[in-house]
Amino acid sequence: WYLRRVREAVVSTQSTGVQSVGEASNGAKESTKNSKPILPPCTPDHIVSLDCEMVGCGSKGRISALGRCSIVNYNGEIVYDSYVKPVLPVTDYRTKWSGIKRKHLSNAVPFSEAKKLIKRHLSGKYIVGHDLKNDFNAVKFTPHPLLVKDTSKCLALRHIAGLPEQQKPSLRTLTGQVFGKVIQTSSHCSIEDARAALMLYKKVEDNWDNKTNPFLNDSYWIDVKR
Repeated sequence: WYLRRVREAVVSTQSTGVQSVGEASNGAKESTKNSKPILPPCTPDHIVSLDCEMVGCGSKGRISALGRCSIVNYNGEIVYDSYVKPVLPVTDYRTKWSGIKRKHLSNAVPFSEAKKLIKRHLSGKYIVGHDLKNDFNAVKFTPHPLLVKDTSKCLALRHIAGLPEQQKPSLRTLTGQVFGKVIQTSSHCSIEDARAALMLYKKVEDNWDNKTNPFLNDSYWIDVKR
């Protein structure tokens, strides 16, 4: 689903906050049908950081579903944070990793409602995060590839951390190596993780290279019939 939707986004830029000039837009625009999109300015008020925690549904909890979503602004202030009740019954709360317990989802916001609010906060923004494809899949949101700032793909951060270029580091490892800061000491917290990814982004913000964005690299894609 995710790969198909991003493919469509690259071709059509529809439903991504990147639209043609003359259309109502909450973010980037496109000057002509086939030209490079006109992006919003990459300034603090257009940057947010996203992180999600998953729970398991279905047989043995093998189906990942959104259990919590957190979004912070450029200053690390919370603009959205909510537990989310999946469409399917939860069979594994994955508490050891997600920090989510049954009580957190008993009166949580239904996914259908949460998805609308999340989209409102993400549309037309540059989105920072770590290994974001999992988060985008969970919230069913496909941003324009040029609006994605994925710290798990940033080679500059790997250099600073003293890690091999071909090794994709975890958020915990990268934060520890770059800042000497320990996160995820017990279970994960989506607010803590969103802020950690934001810190990493700011470390290389002035030298961010779009070539580190996997969505623009042909090798990222599997064969998909159009």
